Amino acid sequence: MGTRHIDADVAIIGGGPAGSAAAIACATRGLRVVLLERSRFTQERPGETMHPGVEPLLGQLGLAGALASVIGARHPGIWIEWGGPRRFEAFGADADGPWSGFQLRRTEFDSLLLARARVLGVEVRQPCAVTGVLADGAGLLTVDGPLAVRMVIDASGRARWLGRALGVASVARSPQLIARYGYVTGTCPVRDDAPAMVGDESGWTWTAQVRPGVYQWTRLTFKAPPDRDWLPLELRDLTPMSASRGADVTWRSSAEAARPGWFQVGDAAATLDPTSSHGVLKALMSGMMAGHLSAAVLHGRAPADEAACAYHAWLTGWFEADVARLAGFYRDVGVGLFG
Repeated sequence: MGTRHIDADVAIIGGGPAGSAAAIACATRGLRVVLLERSRFTQERPGETMHPGVEPLLGQLGLAGALASVIGARHPGIWIEWGGPRRFEAFGADADGPWSGFQLRRTEFDSLLLARARVLGVEVRQPCAVTGVLADGAGLLTVDGPLAVRMVIDASGRARWLGRALGVASVARSPQLIARYGYVTGTCPVRDDAPAMVGDESGWTWTAQVRPGVYQWTRLTFKAPPDRDWLPLELRDLTPMSASRGADVTWRSSAEAARPGWFQVGDAAATLDPTSSHGVLKALMSGMMAGHLSAAVLHGRAPADEAACAYHAWLTGWFEADVARLAGFYRDVGVGLFG
C-alpha cells in the first residue's frame, strides 16, 4: 500500500458545509485534499437561522472576518407557537447586550467555505461528478478520471453517494416527511424582527426574513405535502421569486457512519427535519470531526478501526438525543408518529 500511486490523501464527495468543513480540517492538519462537487452552486439553497453560539466554530474554520458578507439578517430570537400561546424565545445576552442569531444566505455561505478550503491548498474540482469506486476500494472514479486516495469522506448529502455505492443501509426513523419551501419578495414587517415557527397537529410552518425584502417559508405537513402554490397567510400578498420546491426530510441515520477508509458526514450520515434547528451546525461539526480523525489515522496516531467506531458512536449518540427531543417536541402538538 505504501508504494502505490496516490493522487491525494483524502477525497471528499460534496462541497456543502460538511464537505468544506472536512476539507478545511484535513488541510490544516497537513493532508493533501481533493474535493469533488458536482454542481456550480447556481441554485438558491434553503437558508438556516443560526444560533449566535456557532460563531466561534466558524472562527475555527477561518471565516470570522468574512462572515458578515453571507448574513442576510440578524435577530434576537424566534417567535414560537407550538403547543400553547405564542411566545418569544430570545437567544440570550451577556454583559455586552443581547445576542443575535443570523440567517445564512446558503449559496454564498457554501461558496465562502469552498474559497477558504482553496486558500488552504485544497484542490476543488467543480463541477465534477463521482461515477464509481475503484476496484481495489482505494479511491474513486470521476468524470475527470480515476482518483487514488487513502481516505474518502462522503459529504454528498441526502444522496448518500458512497453509502449507496457500498450498500450501507440508511435506516428510517420516521414516516416519510416532505417539506416544501420557497421565497417571496416584498414587505412583511412582522417578520423583519424575528422568524416564526408555528405548529399544530397537522404540521408546521417556518417564516423568516433572509435578507432585506426577501422572505423564506418552509411548510411540513404530516400527511400529504402542501400544494405547489401554497403560501403562508402572512406572505400571500408578496411575490414568489420562483416555484416552490420540495425536499425529503424523513429522519434517517446510517447503519454505519464510518469504516476504516471512509467517513460519512452531514446529511449523508444522518438526517432530521428542519425543526432540529441545527442542520448546518451538524454538518460543520461532523465534517470537522471526520477531518480530525482522518488526519489522526493517516498520520499514524490512531487505528483506523477505532477511529471509525468512535466517530459512529459520537454521531449516533447525537442523532438519538435529537430523535428523543424532537419526538417530545411533536408530542406537544398532539403528534405521536415519531421515535
